[in-house]
Amino acid sequence: MKVRDVYITSSEALVDSGSKTWPLNSLGKIAHLRIKIGATNGATSNTVGKLKGLVSKIEVIDGSNVIASCSMTEWFAANCYNNGVAPFHDLSAGAAVVIADEIFVLFGRYLGDREYYLDLSRFSNPQLRITWAFAVSATVGIATGTGRLSVIARSLEDQVLPYKGFIMRKEIGSWASAASGDQPFVLPLDYPYMGIYVAALKTTVEPDTIITNVKLTRNTDQYIDFSLTGRDAFARALATFGAFREKFRPLQDTAATWLGDLYFKTGAWMSRPAATSKSVTTTVAAESVTTAATTGGTADTQEIELEGGAPGASLYLPFHDGDPYLPPDPSDFLNPSGLGELKLLLTQGVAAAAGTVVVEQLRV
Repeated sequence: MKVRDVYITSSEALVDSGSKTWPLNSLGKIAHLRIKIGATNGATSNTVGKLKGLVSKIEVIDGSNVIASCSMTEWFAANCYNNGVAPFHDLSAGAAVVIADEIFVLFGRYLGDREYYLDLSRFSNPQLRITWAFAVSATVGIATGTGRLSVIARSLEDQVLPYKGFIMRKEIGSWASAASGDQPFVLPLDYPYMGIYVAALKTTVEPDTIITNVKLTRNTDQYIDFSLTGRDAFARALATFGAFREKFRPLQDTAATWLGDLYFKTGAWMSRPAATSKSVTTTVAAESVTTAATTGGTADTQEIELEGGAPGASLYLPFHDGDPYLPPDPSDFLNPSGLGELKLLLTQGVAAAAGTVVVEQLRV
């Protein structure tokens, strides 16, 4: 099979906030879209130092038909779990430094899947739509007017395998967590499930304390697919899919804090020193890393490495065995055909976390 990478747009300037669409109907069959967001840090610093949390939606649509729809943070989580590694990022707090965040909008089970892909000829007017709002600040955000976007499509050509469908990933609900009680989600019954993502994001709080139990029930407990404590569910995901890594270059300071995107059983260390300043990590609390450094040196030279599970504070609940050496088998997927109800029940333990549910379904 012949494949090629096609630019839909390259280094396109973005206004500080907005929503924009790009046509896709000339691309034929595609395996994924690679979304590259870049910007320049504020004149003094960008202590937040990342962009994915500023992109609220990356969608593929066909009129009112939603083919894929997740925030950039949700796509980050899906990339980690489906591909086994965090997507490319170049993140820094340094003054006027150009930073970058990337994700893949996947249409297969994993990056490089040749059996499942999106055949755009089956849709009348497919479009990519991205919605963003950059935080403009001299100290904790980016410089105004510096946003950039590139989109690269992986096109499949010549001797393409017979069409079997594609994996549809989209957010179906969100909520603000309570200190106790169950949060229910009635799931759609239209397509088989490869997996479900549940995210519960609250800064410096591990998500297994926010979601204390997760249960999937068919027809009001006629059959229970699982009922796991939050701790056991997040631990199973970490054991199955492994830990992920992020890198960040903090300001040269006696104490610097960075909020990464990994939330469960995290650890962090300084991977390189500066010429005249040495640093250590002193505290790691969920995604938050605090460092202590000697004075002197130059900003944007040392590097933090953060390692852990729960990318984007998310839990992945797969309907396959998660073997990293074998592709997910569609015969293992949960087929809701014939069910009267499929319900996800999330028991809560911490208030004011931002929660979302994303479904991952095989669509033909």
